[in-house]
Amino acid sequence: MRHRAGVSASTVASQAPDVRPADARTPARRTPGSEGGRGGRRRLGWTAAATALTVAAAALGFLVLTPHGGSSVVVAPSLGNGLSRALALATTAAPTSPAAATPTTTPTPTPGATTAKPPAALAAAPGGGRVPGGLSGITAGSLSQVQAWERFRGTPVNVVQTFADLSSWDTMVHPWIGSGPEKFSTFNGRWVISESFYPDGGGDMGTCANGGYAAKWNQFGSWLTAQGRSDTIVRLAWEANGDWEPWSVSKTDTSTWIRCFQQVVTAIRATDPKVRIDWTLNSHSGGLDAYPGNGYVDIVGIDTYDHWPPSLTQATFDQQCHEATGLCSVIAFARAHGKQFSVPEWGLVGTQDTGAGRAGQAGGDNPVYIRAMYNVLRANSDDLAYEAYFSDSSPDNVHSSLVNPDENPNSAALYAQLW
Repeated sequence: MRHRAGVSASTVASQAPDVRPADARTPARRTPGSEGGRGGRRRLGWTAAATALTVAAAALGFLVLTPHGGSSVVVAPSLGNGLSRALALATTAAPTSPAAATPTTTPTPTPGATTAKPPAALAAAPGGGRVPGGLSGITAGSLSQVQAWERFRGTPVNVVQTFADLSSWDTMVHPWIGSGPEKFSTFNGRWVISESFYPDGGGDMGTCANGGYAAKWNQFGSWLTAQGRSDTIVRLAWEANGDWEPWSVSKTDTSTWIRCFQQVVTAIRATDPKVRIDWTLNSHSGGLDAYPGNGYVDIVGIDTYDHWPPSLTQATFDQQCHEATGLCSVIAFARAHGKQFSVPEWGLVGTQDTGAGRAGQAGGDNPVYIRAMYNVLRANSDDLAYEAYFSDSSPDNVHSSLVNPDENPNSAALYAQLW
């Protein structure tokens, strides 16, 4: 989505285009209604063993996480006076019964696929660990935001995910990302640009499917090449399996949508053969039947957040990860099609000032989710194209921020330790 909050349609209509002016510090996107939709997603139950573990830990004031390999990590609760980022790491015996064991977060590889080895034990002190593999970064609106993220985690950012201004053809085919040093003209990493099929209110699926916008997308490919960014990743019509965007599959029939996607890709590649196309799903919303075909996709992406349901235990994370279009299932889908996978947007969801929070479906400051995401990405690092955390503190948005401000201190400390 362009926003992750639960604001009204009138608020959406009053907001500025996707990306703010040059002084923006966070990626601004519109919110498509309430977070609470998600196609009537069910609340997943916890296993009895996981519930018992959580209750016991809560009685002591701690959260118990289950990292890759079976040991336990005990994360201290907020201690105040700046100590909330402290982590107390301890190992315990592996589960003693099958019911207590957590299922693996690694999807079953397809024949011939390489299975990554589990990561070695990580140092306890925060301040920079190891990125899980592939390119690693954030969604950002300025170079200074990227630099702050690098200082926070102690490791370089080599990919930045951005949203084109969809208000006109000119702002789409000549994106703001290339303008000025405070933007990303001097960024040494890879660009990821999220683009629609056509401007907001300025096109239709039928014309797109018949190649009517080819000349515009030829311009975009030429612009990327002229910028020296021909290897840019274009996240075309992202999250189209949901129903909240103008380019959603639900706004037309699947065959028309696929032809539109194919026409745009063909036109961009005509002037930039090196461009990489990312077909990005929203987690748990179906849509695999709208896959445009191997010839038009380079990367299979999945946007996933800690809500609907929140992953408060490893068991809950594993359950939602292996749903039809959960993270693990999409990784398996990408492997089956010989493609890399990406996670262009992922993050926490606050329990306050969010649609999911109001519905009791947000994980809040949840280190369980941070570690579980790291483990899946690390275990599949051989096939990971890139991952970008979505760190945002905007009112009525996801409140996933880990730095400037640190809204989730326990999760921020663990992220800085792992990455």
